[in-house]
Amino acid sequence: MTVGSQVKQCLSSIKSIEASLSSLALRTQDTKAKQTFHETMLVMDEILNDLKIRVGEIEREEYQYKGF
Repeated sequence: MTVGSQVKQCLSSIKSIEASLSSLALRTQDTKAKQTFHETMLVMDEILNDLKIRVGEIEREEYQYKGF
């Protein structure tokens, strides 16, 4: 597995984690847990944005990774 495909796989996993946290935040009745899920979602969103930037860099540097 290439570095480019590993980074994209990681990006996909983080999107899935973010969706799970959102679902948990909506289903829980505990206010503190809801806040914790929301804060964690915000952190995951920052990581997601950083990884999207990295994917763009990889695609520009190594053309064979484009479109994976």
